[in-house]
Amino acid sequence: MSEPLVLVTEEPPLAVVELHRKRQKNALSMALRDELETALGALEVDSRVKAVVLTGGGDCFSAGFDLKEVIETDFRAFAHRALEFTERTYFFKKPLVVAVAGPAFAGGFDLALSGDVIVAAEGASFGRPEIRFGINPLMTKLWLRIGMPRALQMSLTGETLSALEALAIGLVDKVVPAAELAEQARAEAGRLARNPLGALLAVKRAARAVPYMDVRSAIEYEFGLTGEIVAEGSVKQVLRDYAKQLGIVRG
Repeated sequence: MSEPLVLVTEEPPLAVVELHRKRQKNALSMALRDELETALGALEVDSRVKAVVLTGGGDCFSAGFDLKEVIETDFRAFAHRALEFTERTYFFKKPLVVAVAGPAFAGGFDLALSGDVIVAAEGASFGRPEIRFGINPLMTKLWLRIGMPRALQMSLTGETLSALEALAIGLVDKVVPAAELAEQARAEAGRLARNPLGALLAVKRAARAVPYMDVRSAIEYEFGLTGEIVAEGSVKQVLRDYAKQLGIVRG
């Protein structure tokens, strides 16, 4: 039996998902992508898990899509599955902390951009080299994170950024020593997991939806999410208990 390409460690309320194709620099083969989608799908419905850490482990996050498969697979079929993978990881319903050590290039860079929080080791690097091979890099997730002018520059030049350069433009949220990466990523996920799951899911839904709406529609959408949460009833009790602690209400 072949070794798994994705390792999942559940540490409720957290889970750690590790890409496990180290000899190939975690190249995103179809098999690995399938396993990652399956793992995320299971964690999405696991009520014990509030936040997830995604890591490449070792000294490489991911070198990108498996080049051999890109060359040998019918491109339309490849692109269709790559699109499904991109959507599945980006629209993962729970908070996702991505821990990057070493290179995050091309499709690996795009996978890292699925993170709501990105923590990078000091030796991490980020790049979109596709332009050098005559392929247009995907820009949507990148410009949503750092703005179109900077995303356009990275995509047109194919430049590689160091961890500190990525931090300076808001591409990553934190840079830490490599030895502390796993611990710091878990700590970031733990901060998120202290909050109620329903609220976390609502914030994530809003973050993925409102950038494509006009302002009025976006505000209405967020109020709608709040209404869904309040309708469940538990929020009012939490607020009532807090008000009692403050002495605002009695009994």
